[in-house]
Amino acid sequence: MAEDCTTVILNANWFSDKDFEKKVPGLTVLSGDQVGRRIMLADDRITIGRSPEATIMLRDTLISRQHLAIDFNPEVNSYVIQDLKSSNGSFLNGLRITEAALKESDKILIGNIILRFGWSDVFDLQYQHELDNLLNIDELTGLIVKRRFDEELDRFIAVSRTQGADLAMIMMDIDGVKQINDTYGHSFGAYTISQTGKLIKAATDHKGLASRFGGDEFMIFLPNFKMDAAKQFAETIRLQVETYNFAMDGIILRPTISIGVSILKKNDTLASLFKRADEALYISKRTGRNKVTAIA
Repeated sequence: MAEDCTTVILNANWFSDKDFEKKVPGLTVLSGDQVGRRIMLADDRITIGRSPEATIMLRDTLISRQHLAIDFNPEVNSYVIQDLKSSNGSFLNGLRITEAALKESDKILIGNIILRFGWSDVFDLQYQHELDNLLNIDELTGLIVKRRFDEELDRFIAVSRTQGADLAMIMMDIDGVKQINDTYGHSFGAYTISQTGKLIKAATDHKGLASRFGGDEFMIFLPNFKMDAAKQFAETIRLQVETYNFAMDGIILRPTISIGVSILKKNDTLASLFKRADEALYISKRTGRNKVTAIA
């Protein structure tokens, strides 16, 4: 028998509570900066476009603000795509359409983005979940990767502009990781980064979105947070890191964290908001570390 042949024994009880007949409709993004994203469909009508008012917002300058709609049509027992008088048109399997019923594996082109329509069973959904984690989740901390963070932040900036809502940006850098690496080894540094990321994730859940930016750097955006509330939130994270019991193999570690805070201004872009928060972080690092600095 070849060495790469493997016998896999599956737990029959696992199969008993699965509905193999049930399939869920959805779209998979095949191109662009959101490649691999899965958009699940329901009977309710959804719209896709560049506007934050669209049900699904896709970043592409060739896509109209409200580009197309998809909903279930019981008369044809299928999902139907409808172009919403977009500037550059909607294409189905290479043909420009106004309205058309969707079939398995149909390819929809809007702007530079290709979407594939299909039905997923329980195995497909599990595979998609695992693939999504591999593409979008930082394994060390459980936080989303910077690419996904930037996509979401860009969308929330657009929403904030449209609705006049507040938005805060927080940049963070762990103090002392290099010294921990040099003294105890890189596994201790990785442990410090991992535990700090988990503290940040727990603090941010249901309030905003956090990401690991680099080796020991993190960032958060907080919708509907004014400056005072964002500073208080940042101070809570600073204190949690300072007082957390970082202990590995009987060794106690004492890292701290420096933080910079900024809030969205009227004409801000992702880059300008990021720059001010990063400047605030630099001031915290330069003036003693383990502190919060804010730049409005």
